[in-house]
Amino acid sequence: MTVAHDVFAETNPAFCTYVLTAFVTSYFSIKKDGPELPISYLALPLALSGDLASTFNGTNKNTGLLEWLERNPRIHVGLSIRINASMNIVTDAIRFACFARILQLNEAGCLQLGPSKLKKSAVKVLSDEPAQSIKHAERLGFWFAMAGSTRTVFNVMELTV
Repeated sequence: MTVAHDVFAETNPAFCTYVLTAFVTSYFSIKKDGPELPISYLALPLALSGDLASTFNGTNKNTGLLEWLERNPRIHVGLSIRINASMNIVTDAIRFACFARILQLNEAGCLQLGPSKLKKSAVKVLSDEPAQSIKHAERLGFWFAMAGSTRTVFNVMELTV
């Protein structure tokens, strides 16, 4: 039996809301104002990218963005194309999360946790690759928050703001 990878299931707004919420939660644990909206357009495609999954091996929340990038310079290759190709996926996830009141956007343009909560039991039944996407989003949340400003993150990622 051949096991097929279901890309559509992993890019649907509900699953992406889980990934995005993991990012926001870990970012929020470092910086209480939450991540600025544009940074989620960078975090979600990086966390979901199966071809970059191995770059997270041997990392933890303290590794840091700069060290991760220095260990894996290939992350920069085609990054802007990857981000542009995933804009609709990220936008749909943000909309879904906000309409479900799981996340909310404040006046300053920062994502914050909303009054509704996600069911943790849904994450426990995920197969390895989707579960890893959530863990990768958590790490990115820590790293982006520790890096400083959104501008700094985009500069370090060699993207212009």
